[in-house]
Amino acid sequence: MSSIPNSAMPHAKVHHDDDHKPKAEAKKTATTSDWVEDATDAAKAGLATATDAVKSHPKTAIAVGATVIAGIAAAIAAPALLAKEADKKAPTPADPKPGKGKKGKAD
Repeated sequence: MSSIPNSAMPHAKVHHDDDHKPKAEAKKTATTSDWVEDATDAAKAGLATATDAVKSHPKTAIAVGATVIAGIAAAIAAPALLAKEADKKAPTPADPKPGKGKKGKAD
């Protein structure tokens, strides 16, 4: 019998039969599983790249963030301002034009 402690050899533990049962794996379809894993890997790689860029250039990252926020604000505000200006410029048919009489002459 050996005098080596189990902590020095964790691989030498006694395994029971329950531990070695093969796990039933869910069937993966190529259409969902593969592209999800690819997308996840790509997102992780992109996040790592972005994190490295922010760490190496923090002032530039702040400027880019401020620009993105300003762009979002402009994208939200621009249609509202254009609609407001269009309402001011559009004449209503019920309002007669000032200064013209019935025959088109000025009063």
